Amino acid sequence: DLETLRQIRGNEIAYIFQDPTSSLDPLYTIGYHIHETIKAHSKNAVKKETLKKAIDLLRQVLIPSPEVRVKNYPHEMSGGMRQRSVIAISLSNTPRLLIADEPTTNLDVTIQAQILDLMRKLQERYRMGVILITHNLGIVADVADRVYVMYAGKIVEEGSVEQIFYNPQHPYTKLLLRAVPDPTKRIEKLESIPGIVPSLINPPPGCRFQPRCPFAIDKCSRVEPPMIEVEDGHGAACWLLEKK
Repeated sequence: DLETLRQIRGNEIAYIFQDPTSSLDPLYTIGYHIHETIKAHSKNAVKKETLKKAIDLLRQVLIPSPEVRVKNYPHEMSGGMRQRSVIAISLSNTPRLLIADEPTTNLDVTIQAQILDLMRKLQERYRMGVILITHNLGIVADVADRVYVMYAGKIVEEGSVEQIFYNPQHPYTKLLLRAVPDPTKRIEKLESIPGIVPSLINPPPGCRFQPRCPFAIDKCSRVEPPMIEVEDGHGAACWLLEKK
């Protein structure tokens, strides 16, 4: 029921939103954000104790002078510090699963690397699972253990990082990887996938990628393909794999 879901969200499952600025209330301090997150799932939360925990969490995410920063408002922090604060808030109730939605999108490359390294260390410390949502294949190659490739709201391929990058099976995955420029090679033109992403309100019948797929067969436009296992732990939703 809804009450059970409310207890799970923000407690056992935490979420880091894409834009830390819009996910923080400008009228409240970072310490108050953490206090309210703990209070929502603990009736006995005491503000003095939650403030101590807030300082400790800010220290864990490597924010300097956490005793001072805990009293700061979002606008008094840099983009990187706001993102670290959001991570601290998400860890307030020691979640078992952390969902991070494009956590480095609005940050420069140096800060991106610091945030990703921080998330790795926190994952080990808290022994939690992490679902990282990203369009950056470089980040996927660097931090992921297992990859799920999605297109128009559907998972089209799943496998280990090595399987996805070195043995892609779905046409979308193959074209996606080919569209990433190789810095070691001179290219005249970037490769791109023709067509546009379909409407999720009125998606095409069959495989959602078939209107853009150069390998599509008649069956693709009529029947949605199931996930077909290619090798152990590696599958793709494509009719072209049916006979393999």
